[in-house]
Amino acid sequence: MLFRHLPDEIFQALSGSNRALIEAVLNDLADVFYDHAEDPIKDKSTIIESIEDTLHKLDTLAWHDDQKEPFDSPKTIHDYALRIYHRLVNTGWLVEEQELYRVSVLMTPQISMLLRSLVEISRHGKRNYGATVLSILSNLESVAKHPVERGVTLRQSAEASRDFSAHLNQILLGIRSLQRELFASRDPKAIVAGFFDLFVEGILIADYKTIKTSNNPFRFRRQILELTQEFLSNPETMGQVAQCYVDQQLITMAEAQAMVEKDCRDIIQTFSNIEQRLERIDEYRYRLEKRAADTARYMDSSRPGMANKVAGIITDVAKYDKLPILKEVIGSRFIGMASAAQPTKRREPPPPRVMTPSEVSADAIRMRDQQRRFHEARQVTIPKMQSYLDKQIASGDSKHILDFTIESVEDFVCFDHLRYVGSLGVSAKKIEDLFEVQFTNQYLDVHNFVECREFTVVRRSKA
Repeated sequence: MLFRHLPDEIFQALSGSNRALIEAVLNDLADVFYDHAEDPIKDKSTIIESIEDTLHKLDTLAWHDDQKEPFDSPKTIHDYALRIYHRLVNTGWLVEEQELYRVSVLMTPQISMLLRSLVEISRHGKRNYGATVLSILSNLESVAKHPVERGVTLRQSAEASRDFSAHLNQILLGIRSLQRELFASRDPKAIVAGFFDLFVEGILIADYKTIKTSNNPFRFRRQILELTQEFLSNPETMGQVAQCYVDQQLITMAEAQAMVEKDCRDIIQTFSNIEQRLERIDEYRYRLEKRAADTARYMDSSRPGMANKVAGIITDVAKYDKLPILKEVIGSRFIGMASAAQPTKRREPPPPRVMTPSEVSADAIRMRDQQRRFHEARQVTIPKMQSYLDKQIASGDSKHILDFTIESVEDFVCFDHLRYVGSLGVSAKKIEDLFEVQFTNQYLDVHNFVECREFTVVRRSKA
């Protein structure tokens, strides 16, 4: 099964009438979760703020109720963000994990791989294979010098070669499908516009020009083929590389030898058939460019409105019961290209208009900052708890539960978590070494905030 590792409802969010909003949010969330310098497990507030930032960048917001929901239609940006967030959680794109009062959000590895692939397909940026071919050569030279230690890099070279070969096929199929699409069109403007937009921008500049330059990456092809063929002809090197495969992938020697041979043959096949494949790409490129050039030439030689002008002349002539003889039209010009020509209309420049940049309102920024500060105040950290205890037990060695003061949200959060110091993990070990929480079986109402078991915090002796 292709999707056995994915939730059954994973594509429902992308198939409904709100898919444009979902796509924009997922595209930005990909950057949030792919940040290598940060923790992949995010706070719920961080994800909702990221969704709000995405919605602020959109021109219009419209929510369609695909199914009956117990909620009203969203009215504000925050309502939209919450609705989209819950839709992503319900369909499996996001996973919530709760630890005490903190809700964390993450993506499973399967969902992360799916989103990364979809984003790469949508962006389809320029791919430079000069570095790829050079890395293949570098890996093969490393394997030839140190087959025991670096033999596993042969596998990476084979994967890069297969990826390179597949992308050459994509270039060929892309030009061919574009050729069929443009040849089926009868609109000259569509043909010329499609040629420049799809071929020149999408294929020629992005891929084809990189491959066809004089400083092309295939200048290393001979060295790559010689090194790979030398691996196949040298049983000692093959055995050392196969042993490296066995150690790295925990497979049998027979499987490793078959894998090494297949990798070498894939590299040889990829770089041996380059010329034939480039010739086919050239053939389709020539046909496509010729069609676009002929269309542009015919558009340049034609006269706008000529067909309507000729049709009008024929209609006027048809009104005569008897056509005039030639001697009566002496001095008149015969119907031709010049008689059907119309003067080109003067193109008026567009009227000036004020360009107003789209910016986030100050109220939204202020509200987001307030929410961020509130969430930060609710977060439990070991330095906060230690500072609170030091302030409360500044004098003396112990303090009763009713003697603690609560003056802010941070104080309440720290006070409420004193009972759970033992369950806060290794990071709270420092507080346990300095203070001891002694409980009784009696329950008390503390400052009308919380009802909990009576306890006393005792400062440990520094022995």
